[in-house]
Amino acid sequence: MLDHLLGALERAARSGADRDEMLRHLDGIEAVMETHFRYEEKKLVGVLDSSVRPEADRQEMLGPLA
Repeated sequence: MLDHLLGALERAARSGADRDEMLRHLDGIEAVMETHFRYEEKKLVGVLDSSVRPEADRQEMLGPLA
């Protein structure tokens, strides 16, 4: 879906679409990405919450993210 929306945005830009049309394309991309990241967040929250262990070494669990 995102590939399709980005392709449509590129075609609009190449054809000289006006500002309003470009913004509509960007709004569509924003909506898909927001939905995707909301889904990912819901999936990850449970995993992250269950991994909270005070005795655990953060560096060992998260590596360079710690």
